[in-house]
Amino acid sequence: MFRRYALAVLVAGTALAGVATGTAAAAPGCGDFHWMGAAGSGQRDGAGLTANGGMGPVVYQSFRQLQSELAANGQTITAEAVQYPAAPVPLDGGIGGWMGFMDSVKAGTDAAATQFEAFTERCPTTKVVLAGYSQGAMVIHRNLHDLAEDPHVAAALLIADGDRLPTDTTVNLGSTAYATTAGVPSVGKGVAQEHSFLASAPTSELPPEMGARTISVCDVGDPVCDADPDADTDALSPAALAIHTSYAPTTSGPHAWGIPLYQLVANAAPTAGSDELSSPAEGLATPVR
Repeated sequence: MFRRYALAVLVAGTALAGVATGTAAAAPGCGDFHWMGAAGSGQRDGAGLTANGGMGPVVYQSFRQLQSELAANGQTITAEAVQYPAAPVPLDGGIGGWMGFMDSVKAGTDAAATQFEAFTERCPTTKVVLAGYSQGAMVIHRNLHDLAEDPHVAAALLIADGDRLPTDTTVNLGSTAYATTAGVPSVGKGVAQEHSFLASAPTSELPPEMGARTISVCDVGDPVCDADPDADTDALSPAALAIHTSYAPTTSGPHAWGIPLYQLVANAAPTAGSDELSSPAEGLATPVR
């Protein structure tokens, strides 16, 4: 059981350029928006602490895409990585390795909550975007229930979420959003849900007001977010690993999460005399490119 989970959440880190942040706008050091990014397993080892702003390649690439779209509209966004171990998956399995991995998830969950509170106290009118990949998506997901009514949250992005619920209220993208099983939509189930008690995974759907602001991306065959409980417990196929490590934002197709993410963020833009969120259900803006 533990080895299956450990192998399933293996991710590959990739080093890119360091994070670049927007210019302060609302107050000294505060932009119109702020990005908090959580890296996946093993993506904060060695050079990963500084490459990609410490948030892993796919989360960093998503930040840069959103930053470019906001800049074209004259808006700014700052960024920070969730400061947590993002522990590599223990390939040798065992209870010790499993507990160490889950300790990393808990540390990330706590760190994201602490950093969010500290930032919103410092920049009370700035809207926040929360994003994570794989283990990092679990870190973000585990904070969303508590933040459902927080007016600072503009949007959340969960990529290959190990805590994913098939019936959640999220905006679902990736190939699972188009797949069906016996005529029923197959939106993917996170591997942590197989042993939700041991993994401390959230088992209830997000409140609709948070689900409407949360984009969850998952591809068919991803062993983390579209887990097969009957999969081989001794090995993870190269094909399955390739699916899990192939996420990258695009301008079209099932990975074009940048467009709806921009729409959610633009709709939550601060207005004069008010820092309350507008409803995501109200007219969404078209991205400026």
